[in-house]
Amino acid sequence: MKILITMYGINSPGGIINHNENLISGFKQQGHEVNFVELVWRDDIKAKTTKDETNYEIKASGIPVHQGKGWLFPKENRIPYKGSWNIKKWQSFASDYDLIIWQIPVPTKQRDNEGNTDWLALYDLPDKIKQVAVIHDGNMEKSYPWIHQISEHLDGLACVHPCAYHGAKVLNIPRALILNPQDLSTLNDKPSWESRSHGFLSMQTFKGWKHVDDLVRAIPHMSSNIDKRMSGGGIEHNYMTSKDKCKENYFVSPERDADIDYHYHGRKIWDVALEHGMAWYGYLSEQEVRKHLREVKCIIDPSWSKAYAKIGDHFNRVIVDGIIEGAIPIARNLGVATNDEGDGELFKPYQNYMMVPYDASPREFASIVEETISLNKHIVEDIQLNNKNLVQNFEKEKVAKQYIALSQNVPTGYYNKLERGQVSEKIISKTKEIMSDFFKLSTEV
Repeated sequence: MKILITMYGINSPGGIINHNENLISGFKQQGHEVNFVELVWRDDIKAKTTKDETNYEIKASGIPVHQGKGWLFPKENRIPYKGSWNIKKWQSFASDYDLIIWQIPVPTKQRDNEGNTDWLALYDLPDKIKQVAVIHDGNMEKSYPWIHQISEHLDGLACVHPCAYHGAKVLNIPRALILNPQDLSTLNDKPSWESRSHGFLSMQTFKGWKHVDDLVRAIPHMSSNIDKRMSGGGIEHNYMTSKDKCKENYFVSPERDADIDYHYHGRKIWDVALEHGMAWYGYLSEQEVRKHLREVKCIIDPSWSKAYAKIGDHFNRVIVDGIIEGAIPIARNLGVATNDEGDGELFKPYQNYMMVPYDASPREFASIVEETISLNKHIVEDIQLNNKNLVQNFEKEKVAKQYIALSQNVPTGYYNKLERGQVSEKIISKTKEIMSDFFKLSTEV
């Protein structure tokens, strides 16, 4: 099968990079031919270049990629689609494929896309070409409802966790819960618990709902002998560390940091954490991440969201990254689950991960980290065995097969079924509003 994966420009692609590269690898291992392109609303296009190639990797796509900056697409993999002539060239090009996977379902409301209606014609392809969109979050109805505008062209929605799955019920498109593809090749070759550093790694794209500040505030309450490793980057990291634009809630205060010594009040939480042994690595390549995860005892994901928890479990792929390398996950109840008990559809507290309540104080957070790092070897082995069985659902070749099944309208995915939702009045009205006001489409939905 010939498969084409497309990408629109977005800020901070984060885990989408790893999703895409592992999915491509899974397809190739199944014997499929895969191409990966960026769609750009311009008349003409040049290759993407950079002066600093530090931390760029070549993975399954064959295109250099940086965890924070994205791909350096060569010119032949950047497709301009502005104007009827470019649209015709795209349609001719795309018609050579059996399956198109829209890694980002529709263009975003970035300023460069204002007035862009050409994207609508990108999906207007022969019926024999199957089209599947990937849903990475539970924000569809709020953040990109205009997917409804092209929904008639989509044969399926691949939803990467329950929150995405349940959030997509506002569209009448077959959807399946197809988890993030992962490389499990090192699953059976992990360093022992005893040989690991008495510490943790936390890595993510810093966004508000990921609550990295919760972990940063907890670090001063941890023992000095704990190895505290942080990596990643993003908008909230910029605010947290900014000399002049640090947000007010990223300063130590009596209200948010009641248990900390008063002489830290008014200082940046980031600076205080550094003074208490936090090691900051910035963006790491996947190889470097794997190395760190094999050296530490725990992976910490501080993410939680009440809004997401109302829809479904919204776990991040970093937890699975840690599991593969033998690190014990520490996560939040309203991150991997929808209830205070932290009992998720996939992840169970004290069976698959150690739970930090979403409203834990910094000292409580620190205490749970220390308890996890000091877990009895036999408890650790039980959790690792549970997780070894769980992560088989994320294996990249298995996931790749599920994409093929979805495109062919065959029940598949973690739930082993396809469901169609019912188009909501809200998504219809929001689509009309945004298509008119932002994309400047004169016709009605």
